[in-house]
Amino acid sequence: MSNENGKVLRLKVSRAPDGRARIVALIDGREIAVDVCDLFSDADRDRVAKVIHNACPALTVKSIQRELLIIDRENLPDADDGWDDPIDLERPDLPGFPVDALPGVLGDWVRAVANAYQVPAELAGLLALAACSGIVARRVEIAPGEDWIEPVNLYVAALLDPGSRKSAVFREALKPIRDIERERIEAEGPEIARMQSERRCRELQLKDLERKGSKDNPEAFQAMADARELSAALDAEPIPSLPKMVMDDATPEAIEMQLAAQDGRIIVAGAEGGLFDIMGGRYSGGSSNLDVFLKGHAGDDLRVDRVIRGGLYVPRCCLTLAYAVQPEVIRGLAGKPSFRGRGLIGRFLYGLPKSNLGNRRINPEPIPEGVVAAYLQLIQRLAKIDVDENGLPRCLRFSRLAKERFDAWQAEVETMLADNGLLSDLRDWGGKLCGLTARLAAVIHLVTTEDTEPWQEQLSVDAIDAAVKLSRWAIPHAQAAIGLMAADDGRLDDAAYCLRFIRSKAEPQVSRRDIHTHGRARFDRDPERLDRALDVLLDRGWLRPAESEQRAGRPSVLFDVHPKAIERLKGVI
Repeated sequence: MSNENGKVLRLKVSRAPDGRARIVALIDGREIAVDVCDLFSDADRDRVAKVIHNACPALTVKSIQRELLIIDRENLPDADDGWDDPIDLERPDLPGFPVDALPGVLGDWVRAVANAYQVPAELAGLLALAACSGIVARRVEIAPGEDWIEPVNLYVAALLDPGSRKSAVFREALKPIRDIERERIEAEGPEIARMQSERRCRELQLKDLERKGSKDNPEAFQAMADARELSAALDAEPIPSLPKMVMDDATPEAIEMQLAAQDGRIIVAGAEGGLFDIMGGRYSGGSSNLDVFLKGHAGDDLRVDRVIRGGLYVPRCCLTLAYAVQPEVIRGLAGKPSFRGRGLIGRFLYGLPKSNLGNRRINPEPIPEGVVAAYLQLIQRLAKIDVDENGLPRCLRFSRLAKERFDAWQAEVETMLADNGLLSDLRDWGGKLCGLTARLAAVIHLVTTEDTEPWQEQLSVDAIDAAVKLSRWAIPHAQAAIGLMAADDGRLDDAAYCLRFIRSKAEPQVSRRDIHTHGRARFDRDPERLDRALDVLLDRGWLRPAESEQRAGRPSVLFDVHPKAIERLKGVI
């Protein structure tokens, strides 16, 4: 049941020991009230309805009474031996990537790549969106409102375990862009080499003039004037560089230099997430230079003052980030004030897919040639979009109906940001959600509009609806990913490791000795490490203490196992 405030009530019902109904009221999955009710008694139903209403006044007593009335009073399910639902560990049951929200060519490519490499659709989908946004970054922007302009570049991060074939999918997603880069190098390389040679000669001339100007003779004054003129000319000219559209993991300084050399835009992509180490300051004594990432996402001017190598100025720089990151890499990043406090975490579109390791098909069908060709043609078409005659990005605008749909989405997101709202604990990310939606809508519009001038056509309702669908999918994934970043040690990893072993045994009880024997290599160095992991499983309801085993020697601690932990997976061969 959902009310006008968006609160979703679910009643979890089981048979209490005395035969009445045990009612657990949950709002958006959060337990707010527990009571026992005689469902055949009008007075008792009214009493319980008021208890739930008092716990959540947004729900009316009458609406709660209706929910209590429709419960099958004659066939209450048996109580689950006193077990409450366990709290998920690192990977909650998140919604799958909505491939159907991606238009034609893009959706076909994501399905084919996910099948061919047996990877989650989240990885292929996020990389496809990043590739399309990066190829048009700084060439196109979108105006969601009168005084609101958004660039279209995206920051995406898929959180995947090792061995998930990330590198192969990165190659497939970026191959058309790298091919365009290679063709440009071949075509422009000789001319750029000539320009670089001329610049080096002029730089030598400048050094010679500066040397002559430093002497005490009549020619010195003229040499100094010539040096100033030549220095100003060199400073005003862009440094000739070979075309570069994609770069791998790099330092912030290297990214700044490439933005300056590549007309203010670059795609930075990596299958290992090394840039997150750099952004978190792991190689710089804990400090981190985040300016290029913050300004590169917003499309702001980038100014860098350097004493040794000289300063940089990049107007309206647009950076695209595409990363696959192991969960361990990002653990604890939210605790770094510079990382979360300045809003970098809130700029990513996250995907935390369920691992399919151990369930992948052998020898799946390869990507059809027609799908590869269509994706290549799409990227080539997007690459031809250029700035206008004044050197400014082309501006996309909503149709009237699309604007109404987008405004409704903004209003809904605003309620999520309120106290106790869905995004109240995630306001740094949620505050940028509508901007992300606009960027996604722009990318979808550009993909679907095959006209050579797609900026001449207004964004449709279909583009907004698809972008909103992707945005809704992104909310629980961001909650899970940022929650993982907030973890400051490895207890959750260890608890998940123990739970996998418990699942594999599929027995109603397990001993500490069994778990330790299985994980001896992991836990022997730190005897308390296993106990910390077991504490997590106890706190989250996966285990509860049982009577210790009676056997010779030192007794082992014994635990009851939650029934959900020993359910067999269905449909897996």
